[in-house]
Amino acid sequence: MSEGPLHPVPGPPPGHAPQAGDDGGLDAALARLEELDGLVTADHVGVLETVHDALVRELARTED
Repeated sequence: MSEGPLHPVPGPPPGHAPQAGDDGGLDAALARLEELDGLVTADHVGVLETVHDALVRELARTED
């Protein structure tokens, strides 16, 4: 089995930390879910990983 997607995955690479100027917010990540209908199923992974990362950051922020 090969590693990684067969097609380019939209969104930031895994582990991408928001930089100055990046929205990087939870609302922006959740809004990306609306893109799923326009993407092939294989490309859903990148969007879902972006949303997951934003949720994890938000949970970590609220635990502080």
